[in-house]
Amino acid sequence: MNKILLFVQAAILSTGVIVRQIFFELTEKADTYFVMNLGQYILEHGFPYVDPFTIHENLQLVAQQWLSGVLFWEAYKNFGVDGLLIVDTIIGAATILIYWRLCLFVSEGNKLLSFVLSFIVGLLIVTMIVPRPHIFSTLLLLIEVFMLENFTRTQEFKFLLTLPLVSLALINLHAAIWLMSLVVCLPFLFVKNFRHSKLLLAAMAAIFLCGLINPYGVEAMTYVFRSYGVEIISDNIPEMFTPSAHNLQGKIFYCVVAFIIISLTKFKIPLRYILLSGGIIFMSIMHWRNLIMFYFLATFPLSYVWRNFKPPKILAKDGELLLTFFLLIFFNTAAIVTLLKDNLNRLSMPLEILFFASVIFILYNLLALRVEGRPLHPLILPRKILSLFVTALIICGIFLTTTPEQKNKSEEPYTAAMKFLLRSERSENISLYVPQGIGGMAGTFGIKYYIDSRSEVFIPANNGQKNILEEYLDFTRGKIYYKDFFSRYDFTHIILTSETAFLYNQLTDDKNFRVVYESEHVEGYEVIHCKIFIPPKKD
Repeated sequence: MNKILLFVQAAILSTGVIVRQIFFELTEKADTYFVMNLGQYILEHGFPYVDPFTIHENLQLVAQQWLSGVLFWEAYKNFGVDGLLIVDTIIGAATILIYWRLCLFVSEGNKLLSFVLSFIVGLLIVTMIVPRPHIFSTLLLLIEVFMLENFTRTQEFKFLLTLPLVSLALINLHAAIWLMSLVVCLPFLFVKNFRHSKLLLAAMAAIFLCGLINPYGVEAMTYVFRSYGVEIISDNIPEMFTPSAHNLQGKIFYCVVAFIIISLTKFKIPLRYILLSGGIIFMSIMHWRNLIMFYFLATFPLSYVWRNFKPPKILAKDGELLLTFFLLIFFNTAAIVTLLKDNLNRLSMPLEILFFASVIFILYNLLALRVEGRPLHPLILPRKILSLFVTALIICGIFLTTTPEQKNKSEEPYTAAMKFLLRSERSENISLYVPQGIGGMAGTFGIKYYIDSRSEVFIPANNGQKNILEEYLDFTRGKIYYKDFFSRYDFTHIILTSETAFLYNQLTDDKNFRVVYESEHVEGYEVIHCKIFIPPKKD
């Protein structure tokens, strides 16, 4: 029976990631494209040391995400977008389940607390599970912390043997985060045990040496110093901004931070938890991009702080199971209230009937469980859990499918325009200008472009040439006259949509820029116009 309960808990903890991937379209395509392009290029041509995707010559390149790119490309090549979503699901679910086991270990077996904490964290990070290298680096760092915690409590050296392997994987999957494999070790040094510190320092030396095993050597290991904390990136790239309490995600983040701080100061706890949570909180307050790391690495010490927590008497008997059902109801109710309230009128009558029938049925099952008083009986458990789980998923499916789609409105018009362009032009003969977020997409067509979302690649510290990012920002903000900008480069084509209204209108009104393609795309109540311009030839 315990195995059944563990399986049900694991399934429920994974449900958020699974449902998210089933019902939501692939997001952040621009950032995914250039990583996949890199993987495809490496498999076909080997490791690049000069950027092969842009129109710029001799830009030095450290492909710090090369292994992630290979994995994403292989998944996409064999299974399309579904392949990327499968990778998301596997890595996301694995991360949540490892977090759950870590909480169980740290809380000294408090199953209810560990499940509740993992359930909440799973809901908070589900939107962050997208096909980008950070899903790999977060999983690897969580595994490392788990091993460090095991070593600290047991003093068994075997747990440290995993750390060099984590370093090796991290330096090749996401080198920009590799330094964290050393940083997360630091709080675990503060143990009054000479043997412990000596062994951990030896493991850290092995982490460093394994970091050298990558195609770019020390350049990959030090990539973070040339890419983060740079003013132009911190001031202009949204994921590098400080979390704002003006939106829901920011409010939740600061509430969780406050709860962690209060919890850590309320009880006497090991110094390593204070240092680890405090350091990750500091990193997350600096940059949005660290939020997923925050929810996994800064919150698990709560399972130690509240390890003596016991459920109220009403939940004392079979508390885990009843609380599981309560959380399912709470999740669905919250989601219905916040997401479905404006969409009920969009439901067809059969779907509306199914929706309300599912709500009634799940409430009936909860009441029946309580009345029968023996929810863990082998004849009752499978029947009740199955019906509750199925009806919960029906409700989740209904509100997710009726929630407005989250699309990048710009991508479809640009994709259609590039396909049109390739009907009459060979990709190697095209030198294209598109906005920064679309550059990676152009690379999937084999077209060379001006800039993409790899902002750190376009600053001199990494490319050894010029500050292309600063030039692009000055141009888009009107500091560089559009004619002067386009005269600097031998663009053969320019693709713009009406979403970049100022530049789009300027080129439309300028008769020297010839229009060879024009389309309209309807996005909800908005009509997006797209044009391909041919710039005037240089004198």
